[in-house]
Amino acid sequence: MIGIETGRQPLIRRKGSPAVEIRFEFIDGSDEVFVQTDSEQAEIIERRANGADLFSHARIVVADDFSKSVFVRSQINRIDLAYNTSGFSGIPPDHSDLVELTEAEFLKHVPLDEPTRLQERVQRRTVGDLLISFLHLRMRGGGHVYLMGENLVELPAESQSYMQRLLSKGTLTIRLPEGGQGLLNLSNLIGFTVYPGVPEIPADSWIAQPKRPAKSADGL
Repeated sequence: MIGIETGRQPLIRRKGSPAVEIRFEFIDGSDEVFVQTDSEQAEIIERRANGADLFSHARIVVADDFSKSVFVRSQINRIDLAYNTSGFSGIPPDHSDLVELTEAEFLKHVPLDEPTRLQERVQRRTVGDLLISFLHLRMRGGGHVYLMGENLVELPAESQSYMQRLLSKGTLTIRLPEGGQGLLNLSNLIGFTVYPGVPEIPADSWIAQPKRPAKSADGL
């Protein structure tokens, strides 16, 4: 991963801190946080979370000594697992290059208010070259996820596989900058934008430029 300043301080894990912190984010903007201090139980949670069918079930159940919480899968935008180690063993290899950014970090690399500084989609690239890309995902309920990824330039026929993965309605696993992983429910993905995009686009694409707010005379 290229070196950038994320602007976030890594979580300091002290002895006795939870083995995993589990954060649910729902489409209405609310969230719920759970912790597990036992390492063996944390590993079980990790294995179950990284199953291919995480968001295919009707519900996800979290139980403690006193209660049982049931969450409707379709209402969950994402689940984050923050570990007390820096392990990423459960992230699929084809997406281990994705790390989450804040909106401010994203805009440092994608200056939307200065279009002349943006990289053009159509440019000369060689298969096998490293391509740094930035993604903006829009989720149900007004949620936004900003990502940075490293990919090797592929043949034109292979370049659309990433789009198909994001539209699969499955799970997208990303790195959390403080350590751990986020699991995005792609069933709740509204759309996404990639900067810079690849030259190859579907034949039925609409060609149009985004309308941006006009700057005032003082540049604001």
